[in-house]
Amino acid sequence: MVYIISIANYPQHLSDEVGKAYIEAMKEVPVDRSISKTVVQAAVQTGPEGFKVTIISSAKEGKLKEALDLATKRMLVFAKIKGFRYTIDTAYDAVEAMAFIGMKAPEA
Repeated sequence: MVYIISIANYPQHLSDEVGKAYIEAMKEVPVDRSISKTVVQAAVQTGPEGFKVTIISSAKEGKLKEALDLATKRMLVFAKIKGFRYTIDTAYDAVEAMAFIGMKAPEA
């Protein structure tokens, strides 16, 4: 399984604007359960620089490109906001990662 991890950062004074953009983004680029599954909808942290929001989804088998495209299109709605920053990364679960080194993950 491959995870898509989107991390957004923005100052606290942009909260209203980001909230409105969230509603717009979900209308423009809705969740497509045939492409990915939401693992963490939004884990919100606060700190001296504002908010950090982490979103994690898992791409369905053979749908990684489509899942990344959706995540990117959704974040581009927010990118219009000055001061909003984001990254999108991928990560393999243990089963996938261990296969890279020729090992099989122990069964849970």
